[in-house]
Amino acid sequence: MGADQSSELMEWLWRLLRVVLGGILIYASVEKIIHPEQFAYAILNYKFFPAESVNLLALVVPWLEFTVGIFLIAGIFEWVSVTVYNGLMVVFMALIAISLARGLNISCGCFSLDPNAEKINLLTFFRDSIMLLLGLCAYPLLFHLKPPPSVKKKQQ
Repeated sequence: MGADQSSELMEWLWRLLRVVLGGILIYASVEKIIHPEQFAYAILNYKFFPAESVNLLALVVPWLEFTVGIFLIAGIFEWVSVTVYNGLMVVFMALIAISLARGLNISCGCFSLDPNAEKINLLTFFRDSIMLLLGLCAYPLLFHLKPPPSVKKKQQ
């Protein structure tokens, strides 16, 4: 496989990965955007954030997910978008891990706001781990295709 074919394959993989990562965020955000009051209850169930911050989180987090998802799919601010995606995954995983350790029997609020939906468990954590792993796989592809500006300056 020549260098051109390798770059083409990496470009194709990067595009596919962007659509997958962006699609995950957009899918997760839609119901939360439509029903912010239900998402606020899901956030409250984690018993982690001060009550005063819950409404703001219920409004901001879904729109952040949606915007980053659109940016990923469109290829806008790719380094920032991937980093925010990965940051969100780390925060979500931390909340799930803390809730599991505390023995909370709550639904995730990740893709469904139904309080009777499947409760968080180790599979929820594992699912988010896979989504984080996909996000981390983006860095080598992106670095090869579009090194960050600070690296470009050092190479010249």
